[in-house]
Amino acid sequence: MSADPSTQDAFEANRLSWDERVETHWASDMYQAHVRDLRAGGHCLKDDAVRSLGDVTGRSLVHLQCHMGMETLSWASLGADVCGLDFSQPAIDKAELLRDELNLKGQFVCANVYDAVEAIGRTFDIVFVSVGAICWLPDLDRWARVVADMLEPGGRLYMDEVHPFLDVFDDHDAEPGIAIKYPYLDAPPQVFDTPGSYAAPDATFENNRTYYFQHAIGTTLNALIKTGMVIDRFDEYTRCVWPRFKVMKKVDEDTWSFPEAVLNQLPNVYTLEAHKDTSSG
Repeated sequence: MSADPSTQDAFEANRLSWDERVETHWASDMYQAHVRDLRAGGHCLKDDAVRSLGDVTGRSLVHLQCHMGMETLSWASLGADVCGLDFSQPAIDKAELLRDELNLKGQFVCANVYDAVEAIGRTFDIVFVSVGAICWLPDLDRWARVVADMLEPGGRLYMDEVHPFLDVFDDHDAEPGIAIKYPYLDAPPQVFDTPGSYAAPDATFENNRTYYFQHAIGTTLNALIKTGMVIDRFDEYTRCVWPRFKVMKKVDEDTWSFPEAVLNQLPNVYTLEAHKDTSSG
């Protein structure tokens, strides 16, 4: 991947962090619940995604930044011809092991998402992006170009992503709750040195430095529009699939929420649907 040194350093630090957390993530309650769903013949996808994309039998789908591929394999279990891409080789290894155990078909590729077009070498009916993906990317215009280039004319993008509005908050230092700490517009890259993980908050690791890039909603929408993609739908949701803030409480197996009613009306994630115009090359 061609990148300036600072960007390359950020990708390398993030990759080391993700590589080290794979084994812990695999063993965590969060991901083992997904494995159980798949082993039982089900899937670990959100109902919104399944309902929106409809019958995927025989359709080709690429999951960008797929981590250990459990959602990718969920689409395979529903009949899609799938490919998952991630920059972490240990994560890809887990995805391939699970694919083989479940006797599902699917390709997994280890590469940076910016290199996806060259690394995979084919186009798809659907590009799928799931929670916690684009915050690791410094250049959304480049990402959007990858999405458009990977789609067949008329192909669809479905995103289920972290809402950047809540990225302005962090845990309050002096009392339980959250406080405004970061800008929403023109937010600079954030460098964190944080132990643990969203799937295992109490775990300890050596590689804790990560680079986080917040993208306002308008940045994401405009990046896609500039490629000729057509935005079809945008929805915001309060659901959260991990304890994003310390004050959050577990509601069920894969849902966390704030204890206060007003905070529970803040958006935690959004879904975005778009398609590639049939006149696009």
